Amino acid sequence: MEKTNLIEVKDLRVSFFTPAGEVKAVNGISYDLDYGEVMGIVGESGSGKSVEAYSIIGLLQSPGRVVGGSIVVDGEDVLSYDEKRMREFRGNTVSMIFQNPMTCLNPVYTIGNQLMEAVLCHENVPKEEARKRAMEMLTLVGINNVEKRMRQYPHELSGGMRQRVMIAMGMICNPKLLIADEPTTALDVTIQAQILELMKDLKEKIKMSCIFITHNLGVVAEICDKVSVMYGGRIVEQGLVDDVFENPAHPYTRGLLRSMPRVDAESYERLIPIEGTPVDLLNAPKGCPFAPRCENCMKICLREMPEYTTVGEKHRSACWLNSMNKVEGGKTDNE
Repeated sequence: MEKTNLIEVKDLRVSFFTPAGEVKAVNGISYDLDYGEVMGIVGESGSGKSVEAYSIIGLLQSPGRVVGGSIVVDGEDVLSYDEKRMREFRGNTVSMIFQNPMTCLNPVYTIGNQLMEAVLCHENVPKEEARKRAMEMLTLVGINNVEKRMRQYPHELSGGMRQRVMIAMGMICNPKLLIADEPTTALDVTIQAQILELMKDLKEKIKMSCIFITHNLGVVAEICDKVSVMYGGRIVEQGLVDDVFENPAHPYTRGLLRSMPRVDAESYERLIPIEGTPVDLLNAPKGCPFAPRCENCMKICLREMPEYTTVGEKHRSACWLNSMNKVEGGKTDNE
C-alpha cells in the first residue's frame, strides 16, 4: 500500500503522574503531515506543544508517558520501538532542534566533535567526510571562521551561535522529519530570516517535512503550510495557514491574532491581550479548556468538550459556536 503521509498522529494522550495527581499534558490530539509539508504548532507555554514533540522522538521524561493513541512515521509504529530501534530512528528519520542550546550541547566536547558524532553515529563514512559535512553545515547556518569554531567549546560561543550549532546538528543527517522547538528564539531578526530561508531550501531539496513549534505567528505565516493551535493539551483549531489566519474559527485563535502587532494597523491601535490565566491541567475543566477565559462562553462550554466542526476545506475547529452555527444553517459536521 502506498504511503500518503510521512507522519500520522491519532488521538495521542500523554500524562504526567505526579504525587498531586494525573496531569493530562496532551489530551487526544490528531493530525497528519505529508512528505515535504511544514506544520506550525502554536500555543502559549504549557499547552502541550513540546510534550507531543518529545513523544514522537521518544524523549519523554519520567513521570510522563504516552497513555493512548498512536504515532505512525513513514509507515511504522513509533510507540512499538525498542531503545535500539529508537536510536536508529532519531537522526536518520527524525531529528529535533531543541529550544535551549546550553542544556543540549555537551560542555566538555568541542563543537566539531559533537557535529561529527551525529554523522558518524548514523552513517558509515570516514572521519574526514564527517568533518567536511560539519563545516559545510556550520557555513550554511551563518557561522563564520568555521575552522576555529570547530575547535571551540559551547561556552566560548554566544547564545545565538550556540542556537545555530543546534540547528546545524539537527539538519546534518538530512532527516525526513525535522521537529523544531522554537529554533529561532535566541537569534536576531536578520539571522532568523536566513535560518528560515535555509530551512525552506532544504525542505525543497530533500522533501524534508517539519513540525515547527513556536510562539511567533509571523514565523508560521512565513514558513508553514498548515497550523495547529493548541490550548490546554488539545488542538482547538487546525487548517491551512491562510485559512486560519484569514478566517479564525476559535476564540483562542482570534485572541492570539488580536494580541500581535500588525503592519497595516493604525498607529494608535492598541493590542488586545487575552484575559485570565492558563488552564490548570491538574484540575482541567470538564468542557472546553478555554471556556473560563472566553468572552463568548456559554453554559454548555463549561459542561462538555465540543466535537470538531468543519469550517472550510481542511479547516476545523472545536468550538460550540461553530457547531451551533452549522445546526442553525441546516448542516452537520458529517456532510
